[in-house]
Amino acid sequence: MMAARSPPKTSSGASRRRPIRRRPVSRRSTQPRSPFAWQRYTPVTPRGIYDKINVLTQGIGTGPYKLVEFVPNDRVVYTRNPDFWNKDLPYLDEITLKVLPDEQARVAALRSAAIDGATFTADVAKTMANDRNLTVLKGLYAAHKEIQFVLKDPKNPWSNVKVRQAINHAINRQDIIDKVFGGDASYSSIIPPGYGDWPLPEADLKGNYLKYDVDKAKGLLQEAGFGSGFEMELQSINPPRYITQAAEVVSEHLKAVGIKANVVPLEIGTFAKNNADGSYPGAQLTARGMRGDPNGYVTEFHPKTPIFATWFEGGFLNEELTKTLDDALLTPDQAKRKALYTRAQQILLTEFPHIPLVQDMKYQVVRSRLKNMYVSYTDFNTGLRESWVEA
Repeated sequence: MMAARSPPKTSSGASRRRPIRRRPVSRRSTQPRSPFAWQRYTPVTPRGIYDKINVLTQGIGTGPYKLVEFVPNDRVVYTRNPDFWNKDLPYLDEITLKVLPDEQARVAALRSAAIDGATFTADVAKTMANDRNLTVLKGLYAAHKEIQFVLKDPKNPWSNVKVRQAINHAINRQDIIDKVFGGDASYSSIIPPGYGDWPLPEADLKGNYLKYDVDKAKGLLQEAGFGSGFEMELQSINPPRYITQAAEVVSEHLKAVGIKANVVPLEIGTFAKNNADGSYPGAQLTARGMRGDPNGYVTEFHPKTPIFATWFEGGFLNEELTKTLDDALLTPDQAKRKALYTRAQQILLTEFPHIPLVQDMKYQVVRSRLKNMYVSYTDFNTGLRESWVEA
């Protein structure tokens, strides 16, 4: 639900844009390789703000909108920030984000004009393509799906690299794409497709690193001493349902090579806790998020990061990978960095401490009165900065 504000125009009809003043930002660290909020995003806040406000319900920041109201499991209300650095933006005066976990409830709300837009699965979004009151948007976004292991206990079968290689080759990614994502997804490396030219080419993934090969998988299990298979738990996030659907498809693939993967759907809070403390007893099928630098997708594989101790210490270490990641952070030469992160991905797609799967397309459907909205690769709905509604 949105309050209208038309975009300002110049005499030529183009929207005005103000130049950006760039200033250098420095950060001093006492650690040789301290993580900066997973290399992802970190708020810069006034000193003592956590003692002055409830940060769970009271927002503070310099973005295009200001928090007005937060009602858990119901709605979030934002108003235009008059102090935003770009005085022309945003165009909307107010936004209400309505919590509607049920997809069919979102469809009904959109068709009845109770809301102006929502995110949908591919199959459901396509059912609305012929509605002249609606516009279907789709785009690649940085949230590839992958299987994550804890490799600290050598007694677990998946602590054996040949078992992880076998699991990788037993997975039919095209089957996941067709059954879960309506045929609208791509193979993903450790760095997801769409992230510039940093990911490995999809042809290399399909033909080599992530190649579907049941016979090879069975042979690797035999070599590892698990020719008769084994049983494991595969945790998934639910909702969203498609994560668990992907886990169920993977479970069927693994059954063909003798691995019984029991899918355990969990709500996000429990799933995240298990992930953070490494307490899950088998593997987790999860989705990654946007990272501000290629290093953000590989930093957990470096032994000096805290999560490495939780997931891998004592069970996985590759000295070449460690040196490659260090060198990539130390050089400002982008061509050299590209070569180094290519090598890092090649190592990771040989040892598979995590197993990347696919990157799907994101679908959003909006009412036709909402203009200039788009699917953001960052998955942060940045289109709401520059979109507007027509009466």
